[in-house]
Amino acid sequence: MKKILLTLLLFFSFLLFGQGKSLAFNLADRHDIFTPAFQLLWNDLKELVVKKKINFRGIDPKVAYVLNANKFGVNDISDESYYKIVAPKSYELKAKIQREIFEKFGEKSEILDDIDWQSKGVNEYILYSLLIKNVEFLVEFDILENQSFNGSKEQYKFFGIKEYNRKLASQIKPLFYLNDWDYAVSIETKSGDRVILYRTKSQQNVYDIYAQMDVKTNKYLKFAQGDKLKVPFISLDEKIEYDSICNKRINGTKYTIAKAIDDIKFNLDNKGASLRNEAAMDIVEMSMPIPRKGVDYDFSKTFVLFMVEKDKSLPYFAIRINDGRFLVK
Repeated sequence: MKKILLTLLLFFSFLLFGQGKSLAFNLADRHDIFTPAFQLLWNDLKELVVKKKINFRGIDPKVAYVLNANKFGVNDISDESYYKIVAPKSYELKAKIQREIFEKFGEKSEILDDIDWQSKGVNEYILYSLLIKNVEFLVEFDILENQSFNGSKEQYKFFGIKEYNRKLASQIKPLFYLNDWDYAVSIETKSGDRVILYRTKSQQNVYDIYAQMDVKTNKYLKFAQGDKLKVPFISLDEKIEYDSICNKRINGTKYTIAKAIDDIKFNLDNKGASLRNEAAMDIVEMSMPIPRKGVDYDFSKTFVLFMVEKDKSLPYFAIRINDGRFLVK
C-alpha cells in the first residue's frame, strides 16, 4: 500500500556553527537538502534507462553517492502529488509535458526552457518530474515578535504559541526532548501530512538524520501547559544545476547526462507549508564524446601572471594584477 503521507523535514541544527556565523551551504551536494523530484528522476535513470547502479568513469561526484544511497521512491508519495515521464527528446515531448502538468496541477513549467530541445543527431532522452504539496495546519499559529536566528544580527519573522491554547497545542506532538539542543516536534495538518522540526547537532546528511528520531521518540510525551513553540517563517526559492554529474560517461554505458536541473520553492508560515519541486535531466546516448561546453577564460578580475623560460621549471617574473594601476586605458 502506498504511503500517502509526505513528511516535510525541517532541521534547525548546529550545522550552523558559532554565534551568527553560518556555513556556505552547497545545495548541489544534497547534504543539507533533500528534494523528491530529482530523486525520482535518478531512480528512473537507474531503473528504466541505465538499468543498474549509476557510477561514473573516474571518481564519482559526492552527489552521486547520496542519490544512489537514498531509498525514497514512488511508494513514499501519493500519485496525486507528482507527475513524471521518461521519453525521447523532442519538441512534441516538451508540449506534452506542458499540457499534462497544466491539466493535473494547473501549473506551467519553469525549467523546460532551460533545456536545449534542438536535436543533435544522437539518441537523447528527457526525464522530468514535478511534485506539488500544499498543507495547512489544523489551526493557525500565533505570529510572534521578530527575533534573531542562531545569534544573527538580523531579525526574522517567527510563529508559534504566545500563550497556552488547547486548540493550538492539540496539533503539536512532541517526539522527544533530551536536552536544549536535541529535541523534535511533529505538527499535524488537515491532509494528514506532518511537519517535523528537529533540533540537532548531527552533521549527517539531512535525510539520514531522520532515522535518528525513531530510537529517541517517546510516544507518551504531550505538549502541555507551560511548553512553548517558536518557529521561523521560511521562504526558499532555489534552482540547482548538478554540474558535477554532467558531461561524464556513466560506467558500462554510452550514456552521459548533458543537463540536470532541480527547482525548489518551499514556504513555511503560521498557516502551513507549500512545496513545489520541478526537476529535469537531459540524457545523451552516443559513441562519440559529448561536445565540450566552451569555457570562458576571463581575466577581467584579479589574476597572477608568470613568465618562464623554455625548459625551465621556475618563473623569472611574476605579478598579481588586482586593480587598474598597471592597466592601459
